[in-house]
Amino acid sequence: MAHHDSPSYKTVRKDLLRFVNEPKSVLDVGCNDGAVANWLKSNYDEVKVWGIEINPEALAVASKFLENGWVMDLDNLDELKSALENLEFDHILAGDVLEHTWNWREITGIMYQHLKPGGKMIISVPNYGHWHMLYVFFSQYWPRNNRGVFDKTHRSPFMKRNLVEFLRDCPNAKFKLCKRNFRFFETNVAWKLNMAVTALFFPLMILPYVRNFFVLNFVFSITKPAK
Repeated sequence: MAHHDSPSYKTVRKDLLRFVNEPKSVLDVGCNDGAVANWLKSNYDEVKVWGIEINPEALAVASKFLENGWVMDLDNLDELKSALENLEFDHILAGDVLEHTWNWREITGIMYQHLKPGGKMIISVPNYGHWHMLYVFFSQYWPRNNRGVFDKTHRSPFMKRNLVEFLRDCPNAKFKLCKRNFRFFETNVAWKLNMAVTALFFPLMILPYVRNFFVLNFVFSITKPAK
């Protein structure tokens, strides 16, 4: 199974979609097989969705839900600019995508230029401040997994205090940390066990300096000022 065929890339990202508000024009970055676009079309009558995806087979499946789609490596900035020329969106979604790029600041800035006034980007990235990093430190072994924080295709790591760096090329933008996705283990493998152990440690998560050790990924928004 190819890396981008993993089920973790094909889910409806309800943790992002809960922050969508009456969308009309959406760019789904890393759209895979169109699960998010399909959900949007099923829940909002007038919405139009565009998609970017690195896997051509997945984009071919997604195309029936999209106005248009592009097979693209986001680090090709000129190609990204060309694809989005003359387009504007009220929502841009990027769920666990930008950690797979080198030029995440520049990519975020380009996408921000194509937000309508009052529009917002909803982004999630994995948390390299997860407690499992301590295990890696003491074991002296860096995992190269197919999913999770230590996904072997990640190019850029983030912790909580890095998140505001996404604003560098987004003038006058408003940043909001929307959600923390808590997991005791740094992957969604063995889902029921993971959630059960997470629940046992939940009382500790009220402590600000402990909470982020159990965060698998952060969901945040970048909003463009309304005119």
